[in-house]
Amino acid sequence: MLHNNEKLQHVIEHICANGCEHVKDVIEILERRESTPETSPLSVQETESVLLELKAIMTVYEQE
Repeated sequence: MLHNNEKLQHVIEHICANGCEHVKDVIEILERRESTPETSPLSVQETESVLLELKAIMTVYEQE
């Protein structure tokens, strides 16, 4: 996880707290270069970091 950025870590934790389906929805939205309520205050670079981290997290769940 993004240990060096508490703000992004908090956003990711908030998204994940809403369940896998929400995470998948957020990934789809971010891939379209749109924002969600959780990511709207973030820069483009920060949003990209969140997207990459969410994809990495979901990869772990999809392997189970």
